[in-house]
Amino acid sequence: MRRGRRMGGRMMGPMMDPRSKFFMAMASDQRIKILESLKKGEKSSSDIITVLGLDPSVVSRHLMMLRNVGLVSARKEGVALYFALADDRVLKVLDIATQITKDWFDRFQHFFR
Repeated sequence: MRRGRRMGGRMMGPMMDPRSKFFMAMASDQRIKILESLKKGEKSSSDIITVLGLDPSVVSRHLMMLRNVGLVSARKEGVALYFALADDRVLKVLDIATQITKDWFDRFQHFFR
């Protein structure tokens, strides 16, 4: 029997909807911060580590997941790895998600007081 691959601590079956993989890759505060940090262009892994303030191994795992799903691309220059958004449309997805959550919060904020 074929087993699914692990992604972000969850099992994925061979027939998993690619959109689920896409949204699972974005379902992390740190990965969203990585994507947002790449809005202005390419950054080295060292720059991203500094922005997030996390252990390099943790950042590396986040970058690998984003890369495996095709949200970021990487290139090597000497010993340094540089990352960039693979498709700028991911920023539109983040903007839409931001607006939806803002609208939801504005509509239901009286429940949180």
